[in-house]
Amino acid sequence: MKYRKNFFFISFILIFYSSCSNRIKASVLSCEYNFPKNKQGIADRNYNALSDKRYDILKNDLDIGIQKYNYYWRDGEGKILSSRFPLTCQKGYFLFPKNEKQKKILKINRYHCYKIRFVNQWEKRFKKNLEYDIKIALVLWTTPKNYQDKGCIGFKFANKNIKGGCYPTPEHYIDYEDWIRFTAYRFGKYVDHYIVWNEVDSSNWADTSSLLYSKNKMKDQLKFQMQRAFNIYTTLLKKTIISVNLLDKKCMNYTGQCKNLVYVSLTNDWYSRKVFYKISKNGEIHIRWRNMNLLDYIWDHLGLKYDWAIAIHPYGNVYKKINTNSLNFSTLKDLSNYQKNQINVHKTSNLEWLAYPQSKIFASEQNIGHHIKKEDWEEKAKYICESYKVALEMPQLIAITHNHFQDNIKKKNKKPSKYTMIPREVGEDLREASKYATFSAYKSTSRFIWGKKNEHYCCRKLKLGCKNE
Repeated sequence: MKYRKNFFFISFILIFYSSCSNRIKASVLSCEYNFPKNKQGIADRNYNALSDKRYDILKNDLDIGIQKYNYYWRDGEGKILSSRFPLTCQKGYFLFPKNEKQKKILKINRYHCYKIRFVNQWEKRFKKNLEYDIKIALVLWTTPKNYQDKGCIGFKFANKNIKGGCYPTPEHYIDYEDWIRFTAYRFGKYVDHYIVWNEVDSSNWADTSSLLYSKNKMKDQLKFQMQRAFNIYTTLLKKTIISVNLLDKKCMNYTGQCKNLVYVSLTNDWYSRKVFYKISKNGEIHIRWRNMNLLDYIWDHLGLKYDWAIAIHPYGNVYKKINTNSLNFSTLKDLSNYQKNQINVHKTSNLEWLAYPQSKIFASEQNIGHHIKKEDWEEKAKYICESYKVALEMPQLIAITHNHFQDNIKKKNKKPSKYTMIPREVGEDLREASKYATFSAYKSTSRFIWGKKNEHYCCRKLKLGCKNE
């Protein structure tokens, strides 16, 4: 009996590694990728609004294809530092891996204490999305304080000092790797889209250094610091790709589709390679490394050897540039053409460029809210209609999620924020939401309405998405 148990255990390991590790080598898109059925998605501030009434509307009325979540590492791991040896976790936390055997099977580097409530909350959210066939995208970022560079000073944003962009120090890269492996192992059966960090061409949201610079020092070290920043990010990106593809629950006898898309997160900065930086009076520095510089680096170091795609934030008017250096929604083809050219240079087969994951773009964060009045619902609705039209014209653009679908319904402030598409006052069940132009515009982008009917908002107001258009 003991022999049989050992035989089955060894067989499991061999099957696990042979089936999953081979996926790391594959870089060509196949039917295994799980794209959203509708390109229209949401990025919502109401993570725990899980009523059936709400989800019935999201699925049946709005036909939402994907939902993007901020998935914070700092919220999931306790204050106890990781260890090579088993830990005693505080109340409300559990040990992962649970023993040495699991540690070896999953190739986890250290033992960690993860928060029970955190895991249970995400489990509920993911199950709800799975029930309603709404795909899930996670933005993987925010280092726990214990693993940050102690000198990471953050930056001022919305009257707060934000340190969410602080990277882990090099000795804690393996703790990040363990966090991703835990996430893929625990939630991989729900999630197919992983965005690595946030706006990594900006030193605010991807903070690589605790140094305070003088102008002269910055000029002398600019190239070195850029290479350092790109190396840190590419290291974390590569660890994410390998970990997600290796330990995804779907590779362990889950019957669903198996492949994932892992995205590089970018601002809409595009038409310049010249690094922009400014230094405040107290020494804080803000750097825009420029997206083309970053992608050049990623292509040189990862190329087509690993599966990666792009998540872009094209804020502003769909057809009007914010400035000469920025992409807007209608010029995403310029980013796409860059990727197309790189794919054609690197590929060694006759497959067309759209067959590679590097061709895929996810417009994961955008809004026109920077430039309009807070309650100009008609202008926001126009943005929803126009951006959806552009998305449908680009086969390489797999989804869009506007920031944000609805203001936090738990907050008492009645005034809507400039970014919200649906005000909090309509509540969790979205009662009376139909009186807002933005809600009507979302309804227009349903696959069962757009291009099939004339009696919908985008057609009536803007002549977009009409039948036989």
